[in-house]
Amino acid sequence: MTVRIEEVTEASAEVQEALKRLLPQLNPTLELPRFERLQRIVDDPAVTLLVARDGDEIVGTTTLIVYSTPFWIKARLDEVVVDAGARGHGVGEALVRASLDIARKKGAQVAELQSGRGPVRAAAHRLYKRIGFEVRDSDIFRIIL
Repeated sequence: MTVRIEEVTEASAEVQEALKRLLPQLNPTLELPRFERLQRIVDDPAVTLLVARDGDEIVGTTTLIVYSTPFWIKARLDEVVVDAGARGHGVGEALVRASLDIARKKGAQVAELQSGRGPVRAAAHRLYKRIGFEVRDSDIFRIIL
């Protein structure tokens, strides 16, 4: 498998179809993004949508957001997902490392990501730790608006 990471610079039916296939593998309960949402992601200067390709096929994706707080310039990686058939071939690592490189270029001082719990996420957790992420002792609070 030869993996290359690309930044999505234009919303397209190809990327939308890839997201429709990939995102349910991460969380099958959430509504899939419509084309307008994909366009908004691509148009947002704080957001970088990456895809991983094996040949012409999109086999993974992640979203990187870089934003400023009073203390930090932070990077957040969201929806890191690799197609089930492509796992174990370095796709996830390539996506995460590319995200971190872009974050550094955008001035980020710290990067964070959130990952689900349980045995189904064990390989992802090993990857994140191998790259240098550390589990934080914190609670995540959420409210749906």
